[in-house]
Amino acid sequence: MSDDFIASLPAGAAPAPVATSYDEVPYASNPFAQTHPSRLFTVATLFGLKPAPPQRCRVLELACAGGGNLIPMAEYLPDSEFVGIDLSAKQIADGQTVVDQLGLRNVTLKRANILDVDAAYGTFDYVIAHGVYSWVAADVRAKILDICRTLLTPNGVAYVSYNTYPGWHMRGMIRDMMRYHSSRFQTPPERTGQARALLDFLAASVRQEGPYSQLLKQELEGLRHQSDHYLYHEHLEEVNQPVYFHQFVEAAGRHGLKYLGEARVGTMVTGNFGPDIEKTLRMLASDQVMAEQYMDFLRNRTFRETLLCHAAQAPNWSVVPDALRVLHVASNSRPQPAEGQAEINLADESPITYRSSGGMTMTTSRPLLKTAMMMLQQAFPGTVPFDALRRQAREQLGGHADDPAKAAEDTTLMAVGLLNCYMSSDLIELHGMPITFARTAGERPVALAHARLTAASTGLAANRRHEIIRLTELDRHLVPMLDGTNDRPALVNKLTDVAVGGALTIRKQDTPVTDREGVHAALASIIDEALIKVAGMGVLVG
Repeated sequence: MSDDFIASLPAGAAPAPVATSYDEVPYASNPFAQTHPSRLFTVATLFGLKPAPPQRCRVLELACAGGGNLIPMAEYLPDSEFVGIDLSAKQIADGQTVVDQLGLRNVTLKRANILDVDAAYGTFDYVIAHGVYSWVAADVRAKILDICRTLLTPNGVAYVSYNTYPGWHMRGMIRDMMRYHSSRFQTPPERTGQARALLDFLAASVRQEGPYSQLLKQELEGLRHQSDHYLYHEHLEEVNQPVYFHQFVEAAGRHGLKYLGEARVGTMVTGNFGPDIEKTLRMLASDQVMAEQYMDFLRNRTFRETLLCHAAQAPNWSVVPDALRVLHVASNSRPQPAEGQAEINLADESPITYRSSGGMTMTTSRPLLKTAMMMLQQAFPGTVPFDALRRQAREQLGGHADDPAKAAEDTTLMAVGLLNCYMSSDLIELHGMPITFARTAGERPVALAHARLTAASTGLAANRRHEIIRLTELDRHLVPMLDGTNDRPALVNKLTDVAVGGALTIRKQDTPVTDREGVHAALASIIDEALIKVAGMGVLVG
């Protein structure tokens, strides 16, 4: 039994109220790639809408915390405008400090109650409500949907994430237990610590094998590596109200909104369950909304990232391949040569299997697709415009890229192949705008300003893909120095000062190097390699 669990229980009074629990326990404010206008534009375009281009749009984020999601967007999209509101004065103040340090003029962070948002804010092409809908009272949930109706432009897209049943029925039991036990303690650190201790106690003490003990152990394992702020706000807050998907869609409908799709389109494909299940789902479900609900039953789904549009829109979930022509393509897959195959031949029809970093595979014998996959591999983590990819692949194969008939045939072939991968796996990404970055470090390298600011303080950096990169000890000191003023000798000298001062450990054959001459020599030998690595993260602009 955990010693933490048998700590003496406090008697009596509940803790004094605060303006908001997020002032007391700030939520980590980071980018969420699926909320980026580029991703929202992609889904809306595939399903037949005409959304605003990410490069020139207005974005509103409800419950924006410290602006960690909006600020990197604003740096990359200077011609777009971003507005974030949050009730936590501390988080807004923290975010404003970052905005001021970066000198950004296209992002506004404001302390405000969601209930007070009105027409004075203007209209927006994209509204983001990540991690708020399930965690607020019923009147605020209704207001979020009302904001989406009243402030979205006619072709606008809203992103709303929320906890869902049936998965949260089981998870809710664990939440209730943790809240019951932790409510007797005064401070957030005590509550989160006791919540963890309770899970340890239950997992170790429930003797019978079966669904209940398996649930406890599974939940314990899932929460063991989560941060304290996540545990506190997800499981110990007063309000956490999951809904069935069909209930959410019905609520959206009452506010003049319609289901558009999911931020992660692959979850919408019934064929991903296999042919027999797909056949049954087609019999059970008369439309996409019903199919989504049945798929939630099959998955025991706990969380959704749903996109909404105005009720007047008519999404077409039968994607037309030609829709890809305005999009940009990326792939992190790698070819897997067949056994005994010395090299990959792009021009013939020998099959090649491609494997993503997530382990998914795709096999094709089409020379055009094989050539396109090679080009995407070379460009990653950047993107290639679809039409340019088609043209360059055809030119690589020695064909006539400008022949109208051949171009039309190639467009259909490539679009169908890429779409199948996008809808069923993580082999292909589609974006609504180019993702560009410096592939090699310049003479005086320059990293994204926001990445330089956060690298030293948090050990994290947002890249051009709107992803979080976890930095090594060396990177945490190197990235802030990449402001365009330091060449490689200067970087080595400054890093040497940091290491000699004790803030950075340099090793040679697993042995720490401490003398200045040795440290300087070691850093000089690896600086080019370190800059190549930083470039591969997608955070360099020069």
